[in-house]
Amino acid sequence: MKAIYKSLLVTLTIIGILSLFTRCNKDTDCGAVITVKMQSDTNIIVPNAIVKVHKQDVYVQGVSDANGQFRHTFKLEAILDIDAKVAGAPPDTLYGQSVIRLKPGKTVYKTVFVN
Repeated sequence: MKAIYKSLLVTLTIIGILSLFTRCNKDTDCGAVITVKMQSDTNIIVPNAIVKVHKQDVYVQGVSDANGQFRHTFKLEAILDIDAKVAGAPPDTLYGQSVIRLKPGKTVYKTVFVN
């Protein structure tokens, strides 16, 4: 009977030690790639557009690159509002809105059309 307890104790000790050295690394980062395009011609990308991603306590602002894209990585899953604005002469200001849902471990692509 003592041999069974000893082997059980050794087995549990080995499992305990192995569990200390292994850990689960979940990728919880949520990538977002927002592309700004013209609504009148969806083949035209809009560089240098001001992009705001926000909702309650989350607020990120940036400028779209030469490909019309703004990229950011968020730490948590969320549903966020997107505002894109291209400022020219005051009557020529282009504006667009959308919503993006971030998913853990994935990069979500969203297009915002400005008019």
